[in-house]
Amino acid sequence: MLARAFLPDPTSAWLFPKPAGRPQALARWYRLNASLLLASGEGWVTDDLSAAALWLPMGRVPERPSGHARTWDVVSVNLQVMRMLGPRVARAAMTTLRLHRLHGVTPAWYLAILGTEPSRQGTGLGTAVLAPMLARCDRTGTPAVLDTATLVDVRFYQGRGFEVVGEVQSPHGPHFWAMRRQPARS
Repeated sequence: MLARAFLPDPTSAWLFPKPAGRPQALARWYRLNASLLLASGEGWVTDDLSAAALWLPMGRVPERPSGHARTWDVVSVNLQVMRMLGPRVARAAMTTLRLHRLHGVTPAWYLAILGTEPSRQGTGLGTAVLAPMLARCDRTGTPAVLDTATLVDVRFYQGRGFEVVGEVQSPHGPHFWAMRRQPARS
């Protein structure tokens, strides 16, 4: 579902420039990312898996077992990312670092991925899978942050309380907006 949701996103073409293999590359990319995010963060999905929001805590290290097995997992994942992105890995990493600096708050919850099945977009599913974490952020006084490469998404997130805090033009790639949502005051 995530691969289909992000197929038209400009980041997809930047990371995987060959159109013929892009759907398969995106499927591998989102399988890897989802497994990483769910191991270190939190996620919400609809019952029918047609929408998902995957979050990562920023500014604190999630509690996970340490040791050689965990170190090997990190090395293995980094190798997979380098194999998938090839020479684009450095540009993607630099762009990500620049965006994360713009967020300017820690701790925060980082919305790493929000995707909805294309045929179900615009039906409120994205808002539904965002709601649990945004409610938690309000209860705990924790900001939420994200990055996006489309103006449609900027408008969507603005409607849910996010504000643009900066912009980054990636080398040979899309323009990104860094966004932040301060917790609602009760």
